[in-house]
Formats: sequence, structure tokens, C-alpha cells
Amino acid sequence: MVGVDNRRKHNAVERRRSLCDAAIALLAEDGPRGLSHLKVDRRAEVPDGTTSFYFRTRTALLHGVADQLVRYDAEAFAAAFKDAPIGDGDVIATRLARQILSIREDPQLSRTRARLELSLLARGDPVLSENFAQMGESFRGIVERLVIAAQPEHGPLDRDLLDEQISVVLSYLGGRILAFASGSAEPLASDDIVRQLRAVIAGVAAVRPTVG
Repeated sequence: MVGVDNRRKHNAVERRRSLCDAAIALLAEDGPRGLSHLKVDRRAEVPDGTTSFYFRTRTALLHGVADQLVRYDAEAFAAAFKDAPIGDGDVIATRLARQILSIREDPQLSRTRARLELSLLARGDPVLSENFAQMGESFRGIVERLVIAAQPEHGPLDRDLLDEQISVVLSYLGGRILAFASGSAEPLASDDIVRQLRAVIAGVAAVRPTVG
């Protein structure tokens, strides 16, 4: 009996995952207006009514998709940065660049487009807002490691400068993410993004007014 229960739980988890994957694909193609329980059923090739059984309402479905995207992000960051030396800015920048470039192809392309569509709904939904806050904090943490590693070796860290550099780098990467999600064919390689990241960090420090 225990074995049967475990199989049922496992099957339920896998079914939810496959339904969310189908919903992600639909969001990426048509946005929230193109998402419905029936369309998810058809995309996932399951009997009609399956999605509404696991996600009773459309809001529940959107929350399930957001949870799935958070898990995918966590898995991607863990795989990309788990053994990256904390103080090695070159390694961090290269791996971050590869993560950004992966957006140009599926499954990252569809996931990114779905994430962008859901982000527009997050303002009026506390659950979605919390999920996107988690994503943002994980991403910011990686950028902060990069920015700290890029600071001069001698002297104390300037927290105000770090915060400004992090903010500008996040804006730069946000632009790249949006461009790739929109189908930009700009011929960028990993080395190009690494070079631009360094330029952004150094540029903020160079033009910042000296205090005192």
C-alpha cells in the first residue's frame, strides 16, 4: 500500500510538472490571454478536465507555473554556479554570460517569455510577486558576487558604489534578456557579454563623484 501511495504522489508531481510545462509554452506563444485549462489539456495531450483537476482555478494554474519557473531558475543557477569560486570574477562573468545567451534557445527561451508575461501580472497578485522576488534575489546575489570580485584588491568596499554598480549591471542584463526573449539576432558571444559587463562595472566607478 505504501508503494502504491508513493507512486501516486510521484505521478501527481510529474503530472503537475507536465501541465505547467504546457502552460509555459502557451504563455510564451500567446501570453496570459491565450492560457486556459482546456488549451493546457490539449497541449499536454491529456484528457479534457485534467488541468482543472490539478489546478482548480486559472489563478491556481498561474501560481503553479510561477512555482515551476522558480524551481527551473534554482536548478539552472545551482548547475551553473555551484562550484564557481566566490572571488573569481572572470569565472562568474563567463557563466553568467552563458546563462544569458541560453535564453536564445528553448527551453530557456519559452521559460523566459513566460516569466516576462507573468511579471506583468505580478503587481496585482501577492503570490506571483513573492515568486518573482525570489527569482530577483537569486539573480541579484550572483551579480553582487560579480561586482564585488571586480573591485580593486586594496581598500575597503564602498557599499554605495557596489549598490549602484549592481543596479546598473542588473539593468544591462535585463535589457539583454528582453532583447533575446524578443528574438534579437544580434551576434553576441560569451566573451562579448563578459567584456560589456566589465565595462559597465568600471564605467560606473569611473564617473561616480568622489565623496569628500
